[in-house]
Amino acid sequence: MSRNHFATNDGSLTRFSARYGENYHSTFGALTESRYVFLESSGVLERLENGQPTKVLEIGFGLGLNFLITADKASSMSTRLDYHAYEHDLVDCQTLGSMGYEQFLTNPGLLETLTRELYRNSSISRHMKFSPTLNCSVELQDASVASIPCACYHAIYLDAFSPDNNSECWTPEFMSALAQALTADGRLVTYSAKGSVRRAMLTAGLDVQKLPGPPGKREFLLARGRTTKVSRA
Repeated sequence: MSRNHFATNDGSLTRFSARYGENYHSTFGALTESRYVFLESSGVLERLENGQPTKVLEIGFGLGLNFLITADKASSMSTRLDYHAYEHDLVDCQTLGSMGYEQFLTNPGLLETLTRELYRNSSISRHMKFSPTLNCSVELQDASVASIPCACYHAIYLDAFSPDNNSECWTPEFMSALAQALTADGRLVTYSAKGSVRRAMLTAGLDVQKLPGPPGKREFLLARGRTTKVSRA
């Protein structure tokens, strides 16, 4: 195992980012956090189980865990999933493939396909078709300056590194862009419950709730999109 890899409390691995000076996931359980905060609390799990085609935006693709557990559920339910992610510092293929996440998937072949297709070329936009109903695209750029489409996503996973170390992804201006990217009934979820993050969401016009967190974390934030979208300045 790489010296930068280590097991979290639920047995799943995470990694330390030297660039951002923090871990990719909660040390109390990487898999637990991904399932509870992102897949379940975003409403994505319910949509997929109900057979509703779903579009997800992720800010911070990281080690691919949120995508893999979401894609695994979509695959097992045969429900259409279009997954779009931004990542500014993509890990190498060997690192991504060495995390052992396939052991937590009903369809472990998803990881093999991801590691093959994600690194097939060196373009900024990486488009991957896993099946006729499962698509993923990863944009290798800073999400905070990207042109994110409006009123498009049923759920947004805000999983960037913390506000202290990745501040550009937690500003009121960026929250406004994310708010406008949600469908009318969309949800934005993040592991952070920091006061400045909540205030940025409120400034963006989102309705914000604090929810009980997974093990080791008291709370996290869930925000809901507005019915009426406001044009960007």
